[in-house]
Amino acid sequence: MRKGLRLAAFGAALFAAGAAAAFEGRYVAGSKAYSQELRITKRADGRFDVTADVATRGCAGEVEAAGASEGDTLRAEAKFENETCALTLRRTRKGVSVEEDHCLPFHGAACEFSGDYRKKR
Repeated sequence: MRKGLRLAAFGAALFAAGAAAAFEGRYVAGSKAYSQELRITKRADGRFDVTADVATRGCAGEVEAAGASEGDTLRAEAKFENETCALTLRRTRKGVSVEEDHCLPFHGAACEFSGDYRKKR
């Protein structure tokens, strides 16, 4: 019975590691006139670095955030003065869905990091 429990624990840990690594990569959204891009890399400590870029006529922005994943959700934060920009990424069938909170200092009022991004291959 002990061997069975160890195998189950190993399988669960392996699945969790694979789920976390699944966030890594480059993602795109928007159109030619409104481009959005994410780059997600995993750190040695298990956390993630997330870079989000957005550009459209009259608006551009970038944020470099860091955070951790839990299941299918990754939350990354970046600070600017006394404001914290939070990006909440959720895995979808084709990529990730991003919701932002308090990120206006990192882009103008005419654009945002929020959206549905597809994984770039």
